[in-house]
Amino acid sequence: MKKTLTILIALTMLLSVSACGNSESQQPTDSPISSSQVPQTEGSSETVAQSSNTKLSGTYKVPLRNIYVDIPNYKELEKAYTELFIVHDSRYVTFTSARLSKADSAKDAHKVAFKEMIPNMQNYAGGINDITITKDEETTINGIDMYLFEGTINYGTDTKFDGYAKGCAFVLDGVPCEIVGSVIDKSQSQELIDEISEIVDEMTQTVRSEE
Repeated sequence: MKKTLTILIALTMLLSVSACGNSESQQPTDSPISSSQVPQTEGSSETVAQSSNTKLSGTYKVPLRNIYVDIPNYKELEKAYTELFIVHDSRYVTFTSARLSKADSAKDAHKVAFKEMIPNMQNYAGGINDITITKDEETTINGIDMYLFEGTINYGTDTKFDGYAKGCAFVLDGVPCEIVGSVIDKSQSQELIDEISEIVDEMTQTVRSEE
């Protein structure tokens, strides 16, 4: 009886070991894991990358003034009191600080700063002739009175054309300032217009007096 019991126990153990071996052999050794198989948590690298996906990549400070604004990843050129961020022959954003002028309101800041901007942009798209505002609004953002506007800028000398324009003017640290974004590609594609509109909106939200 004892001999029979011993044989049964031995057979049971043998079958158990065999089953484990078969289970391990069924597992793939080097199969890739797709992103859908990996649970994404709030702290994962993918989530962080998505949340940091923005068109603004740096910060501009007006010299000798406590005025800051976040800026896009365009080529940066300084033209007197106008800081130009441009993608050549297609679109640009400017930040003009009329440091030698005064303005009593955000709307007045637009008049002063845009006048300052015109001579600084004379080498681009044949120069600026004038601006036509089709939509405007006075509001307050982050405690700063703002004059928001949208319309077209007329460019060129012999061959003139209108380019989409959007902007924001304000007075900060006693300086009339203005952000202007414009499409200077003559096709005036909706894609470029949407990009400039979004960037100007984002920049407007970042205007501040502290870094």
